[in-house]
Parts: sequence; C-alpha cells; structure tokens
Amino acid sequence: MSKSLTQLLLLPLLGFLIVVTAQAGTYEWTSGWAMGTTEYLVDDGNGNELNISCPDDEDRYISAFATIQGKRYSSDEGAGFDVIVDGELYSNPFNTDCRVCADIFKHAFWEDLYRANRLQITADGQTVNLPVKNIGNVLLPLNDPYNSCRVAW
Repeated sequence: MSKSLTQLLLLPLLGFLIVVTAQAGTYEWTSGWAMGTTEYLVDDGNGNELNISCPDDEDRYISAFATIQGKRYSSDEGAGFDVIVDGELYSNPFNTDCRVCADIFKHAFWEDLYRANRLQITADGQTVNLPVKNIGNVLLPLNDPYNSCRVAW
C-alpha cells in the first residue's frame, strides 16, 4: 500500500478521534478568562455542567449557569438551581442579591465548595454528580487578591 493511500485511509479515523475527544468532557475543574470575566468550569462528559462567572468589573457580581439533563439554569433567573456539597444543600447559592444569601455564600458555601469531596447540582427534581478533581487548585479562596468573585450584597 502506498504512503499516500495509507494517509488517505487514516485521515477519516483521525478526524473521528478528534471529534470524539472534543465531545468528551473535561471531568475536572478548569478556569479561563475572557472579556473581563474569570470562569470556573466543570462537566461530567455527559452534558451536565457548572459554569461560575466572576467579572472583574466592580459593578457586576458572581453568577453561575448549570446544565442538568440537557436543561440550562441560571442563578439570576427564577429559582435558579441548587448545589449539594458533601451532602449539604445550598439553595441557589450563586444568587447573592440579599444580605442572608451573601452571608451564606461568603461564610459557608464558597469554603465548602473550595474543599468539596462530593458535588451535585439539582433542579426540577433532577440531580447529577459533578467531578471535584482539581477543584482546590482551580477555585481561589474569597480573600485571595486574584479572586474576582464578589457578592451582590
């Protein structure tokens, strides 16, 4: 078999592997920065994910989006979604637009999330597990000068 024929036959296989790899999740916490916002991301490889957004802008506050069984939820809309950290249920913890909400976020939720051994997100009767791999290395403590996550209240 000629070299060019072998390359021609391998090309579709390599393309398939690239597509499959891109669709598989990260299975661990990652972070990125774009357009003035730091994002912390995790997914389970099955389309369930959590995206925490922390704007650098002093006039904007932390928010989060979750995808659970194909449905997208926002901490800023309606009832949002709940987060279960090591068995402790936090109701829409990224909505910090009230004094009590902000206090729970600052003094309990973020610290628990930062040190989580088990993480679940839940809404509309659907609960999914998310990986905690690398969470303590990606999330920053709230008092870290590089952490742009701020509460609204």
